[in-house]
Amino acid sequence: MTQKKATIYDVAKIAGVSPSTVSRYLNRTSYIAKDKVDAIEKAIYESGFKPKERKAQPKTKRNMKIGVVAPSFDTPYVSRILFGMEQKMHNHSYDIIIETTNWEVERESLEMKDLIDRNVDGLIIVGGELNENEIVEIVGKTPTLLMCRRGKGLLPLINVDNEMGGYMATNHLVQQGHRKILHVAGYDYNIDGQQRYNGYLRSLESAGIAIDDAMVIEGGFESKLSYDNTLKAIQQGIAFSAIFAANDLSAFGVIQALHQKGLRVPEDISVIGFDDLPISEYFIPRLTTVRQPFAEMGEIAIRYLLDLLSGNIPQYDIPPVEVVTRKSTMDLK
Repeated sequence: MTQKKATIYDVAKIAGVSPSTVSRYLNRTSYIAKDKVDAIEKAIYESGFKPKERKAQPKTKRNMKIGVVAPSFDTPYVSRILFGMEQKMHNHSYDIIIETTNWEVERESLEMKDLIDRNVDGLIIVGGELNENEIVEIVGKTPTLLMCRRGKGLLPLINVDNEMGGYMATNHLVQQGHRKILHVAGYDYNIDGQQRYNGYLRSLESAGIAIDDAMVIEGGFESKLSYDNTLKAIQQGIAFSAIFAANDLSAFGVIQALHQKGLRVPEDISVIGFDDLPISEYFIPRLTTVRQPFAEMGEIAIRYLLDLLSGNIPQYDIPPVEVVTRKSTMDLK
């Protein structure tokens, strides 16, 4: 026997609201209190209700679809963010459509346009290279949230305090007695890399340590480039007792370069990373790093966008970054 399709009347009964309230929710024709929105979305999931899509439907009508544009699935921070989104969407009425750009600007634009054409209710842009004006031109009035990137204030943005993280990472080494601290930086055009570098500088200045450009080398957030340039720094005779790598992938490359030169971590050189990727706890030595709450940010991003869709004011605090002390750093004493 074919199961009867759920209707807005079924949704209304489960949610404890009137059918007209469900209709207003689906068409986004007026404000609905957050508690009722939550009840309706839960009821839509439980009932299996699917709104009908029509070619001539108004732009405000919900299709229960959220689009996400990200650089790639296998970028560690992106995978953690997507995991958090998935956890939040579990047992939820919305479907997530994820498109990746492979770091290509033209493809980033095309994927956004495609998602808009597919009538997603809202968009989340993770990272990316397009500037905010270009994004606004593409998305129009579609509710859009930016994550982990630069913003001008045209669209809502959530990110961690990368400068504070860079300060905390460097300060951790300073507190251990290190004064010759090499920084393996991210690309200078990347906002996260810039901010972590600024935190590094601020920590040195606070400690009265002179700034030396020779103590900053490019790592590009990559293990291979960090490995190569750390080897070059050693060969050039640059003296350092500790390294702050702009992310964990860079830290892995740094540690391998030190190993190649017979330098022990942390006995000879202390190393701290940034991100706290899951593998960092199992790397040898277990990596001291700055933890970014990627999964939590993914959950918050979904909640934030859903509030935007319903006309509610999003009020969420991003958990602060924190130093996770393991075995790759030690006191000079």
